[in-house]
Amino acid sequence: MRHSILIFIGLTVTQFINAQTDTLTNSFEEIIKRQNPTLNYSYDNLNQTHNYSNNWDFDNDGLKDELYFVGTGGAHLYYFLRVILSSDKVVRDYKYLETDFPLITSDKELALTDFNPIKSNTNFAVYDFGKNGVKQIYIRLDNASFTTNQKQLKRNGINTKHICITFDKRKAKLIDYEKPY
Repeated sequence: MRHSILIFIGLTVTQFINAQTDTLTNSFEEIIKRQNPTLNYSYDNLNQTHNYSNNWDFDNDGLKDELYFVGTGGAHLYYFLRVILSSDKVVRDYKYLETDFPLITSDKELALTDFNPIKSNTNFAVYDFGKNGVKQIYIRLDNASFTTNQKQLKRNGINTKHICITFDKRKAKLIDYEKPY
């Protein structure tokens, strides 16, 4: 009986310790495995970074580029866009392009012939919006992020919360999604 009680206490303490050491995460790994099973994705808990690298070629050099959403810290965690093109390896941080939920749109939704990120409430997508064979990055800013970064956005010609980013000769071009290509 005494031996059974000690085993019970030991198992209870072990379960309690394991429950306390489970790491909270903002990773989308399980969702992405279901919705976009071929997509390269990882999340770094320590640096609060979503890594979507090695999926798309934004600079058309035949090599896949790096794309991250880097956490800004704080109680309500936002992530800014970081792009590193394979052709020059320059780190491009777009700290004024923030989202609190950088989950990429599912393959199934992107496959729809009438895909429209505004109508589908998409926060982040990579898609050939211009139908020209070049993938663009789409980001929807929430009201707080749009208001906070409005001056920087206007300097870049952006007037809406719906932004497409494309690269031409390694230079980023930001476009209001609502404007025609």
